[in-house]
Amino acid sequence: GPLGIKRSEDGKLRIYYEKNIALWGGAQLTLPKKEDKNNINKFASVLIAGPLSSLLFGLVILLFFLKTSLFFLLLLGAMSTAISVATLIPMRAGAFYTDGGRWLRIKKGGFNAQVEIAIYNLIQSNVVKGNWKLIDIEDTEILKKDKDPINKFIGHCFASYYYRDCEKPDEFNLEKESMKILEKSVPKSFVKMIQE
Repeated sequence: GPLGIKRSEDGKLRIYYEKNIALWGGAQLTLPKKEDKNNINKFASVLIAGPLSSLLFGLVILLFFLKTSLFFLLLLGAMSTAISVATLIPMRAGAFYTDGGRWLRIKKGGFNAQVEIAIYNLIQSNVVKGNWKLIDIEDTEILKKDKDPINKFIGHCFASYYYRDCEKPDEFNLEKESMKILEKSVPKSFVKMIQE
């Protein structure tokens, strides 16, 4: 829905109104405070744990329904189970892959795993270091080589942040031009969200 929860700089939780409708289905971001090569495996575990927890919760609630026949428990259990199944199916759901899709892409290896790892590394590096000019620009190149226009767009966008922070206006403008070309192949809500 339209309400979200964020942790502020002082560590307090803050409830806010989410203006971007694309995020009303729910989004969560958790990143470690230190960079570590093993973080991607921890991230993969978090990805799969969410849908599996929803499945377990849904099945337990459905067992309670069988004992009590409370219609509310049937709805709650069915909804949780359905959400779990939907997020385990490896597919793109809007601008992002489902949790099950991302987990599978990481675990199968190959180029798709490199893409997922590059996205993770770029976001983790920016959050930990607090500056786009400290990211590994090679990660953006992996995204730009992907056939998927959304991942290409992300690669050019993060590269534009890098060149902006490194004060390289020519490279920055080239990345922005590439993003403009790809915009028609990317959901408008995603373009707005990633450029904010």
